Amino acid sequence: MTDWPDVQVCVVLPSGVATLPFEGGAITCRVTVGHLDAPATGLIAEMDAGGDPVPWRSALVRDEALWSIETRIGLDEDVRRRLMAHVRRTPWFDD
Repeated sequence: MTDWPDVQVCVVLPSGVATLPFEGGAITCRVTVGHLDAPATGLIAEMDAGGDPVPWRSALVRDEALWSIETRIGLDEDVRRRLMAHVRRTPWFDD
């Protein structure tokens, strides 16, 4: 049936990582902070692993993540400081 609309489904992992359509293909990127301590793909696991970080979807999403980490209640100050530095070093996709 050609009159049906195209439907795209996007699944965002608890860690805030998703694969999105992009320029005729797809990108895997971080679209939100998500659960900081999510196993394997959470920001704390990513930071502690020391490998290549998952890029942010945009500079705006990254900046929102910085604000979220900065204002999060109950986060250990050393972890907060390291996360802020990690997020600032992480690249993002241009809009």
